Amino acid sequence: MEMSAEISKAIQDEVAKAVTASTYTMDPSARSIFAPENLDPVIKLLAPTSTPVRSALPRSTGFGQAASWRKLTSRLDPAAGGTGSSLGFADASTPSQTTQSYSFVSAEYKILGRDVEIGRKLIASNRGSNLEDVRAHQEMVKTFEVLLGEENMLLNGDSAANSLEFDGFAKSFTTNSGSAALLTASGVSRYSQTLFETGAELVSHLIANPRQCRALSDQLEGSGSIQRITVDRQGDAVAGVHLSKIVDGNTGNLITVINSRYSGGWGYLLTVQSPAGENWLEVEDLETLSIYDVPTANHSIQSRVFETTVLKTIGEVYQYKIGGLATS
Repeated sequence: MEMSAEISKAIQDEVAKAVTASTYTMDPSARSIFAPENLDPVIKLLAPTSTPVRSALPRSTGFGQAASWRKLTSRLDPAAGGTGSSLGFADASTPSQTTQSYSFVSAEYKILGRDVEIGRKLIASNRGSNLEDVRAHQEMVKTFEVLLGEENMLLNGDSAANSLEFDGFAKSFTTNSGSAALLTASGVSRYSQTLFETGAELVSHLIANPRQCRALSDQLEGSGSIQRITVDRQGDAVAGVHLSKIVDGNTGNLITVINSRYSGGWGYLLTVQSPAGENWLEVEDLETLSIYDVPTANHSIQSRVFETTVLKTIGEVYQYKIGGLATS
């Protein structure tokens, strides 16, 4: 019975993949009906350490041809750099009206993906053996390739240079910027001070290249604040340190340090959310990371791993970009 059910299901799947939407006739090479399989549950378990920036950003569901949002470009407080208006008002009167500065932003969803094509003979020769199924293995490899591509695009994407990319942090962050050769704990707090004075209360992530993360570790070790060697009762020593968080000298919050292979000479201080949980940065998915079969006339099986997504910089005034950082 189980074999009959499997055969029936396989036939139904093949029919669905072969029928065209326009004429509803069998035409495998031109069919347009497919059922993508959502890969997000698998990725959440396997990918966070490989794509720390992607994993740090909240994701929302999109619709339509493009994502659109109101980007906050002003402060919210009554100080001179904010609304510049007093909150006080007379009895039996009305409070003054103020407006915040927003810019309406629209960004087209971008499709990211890779194809997998495996000859049927190769698959058949490995099925049932002690080796992994070749197709499943290659699909996972290409899935990680797409994830790493998105990780890079989140930092370095430039729609002006490549119309198939969305704008990443380097292109999107324009209000607050500075420069340094090597990062220090005091310097990070100084950059964070700019965001704090703007109204950011929860600077949450620092993204920097490996050389800069090492510079931070070395600088903190020099001040005697990190014990680099521990010895257990058997006399075995463990040396070195991985700096995972650093204290924000303005608020006392812990800033998560992300060591990124893609950040290059740029570093980024992110305020991902407000203390109330409002997203200041997020990724909007029109189609979540998925996989589906692609028709082919070759004696092979072809799959496509893809997602349709875009980065939304909502609270741009709460982000900071640091340039000129050494990479070696």
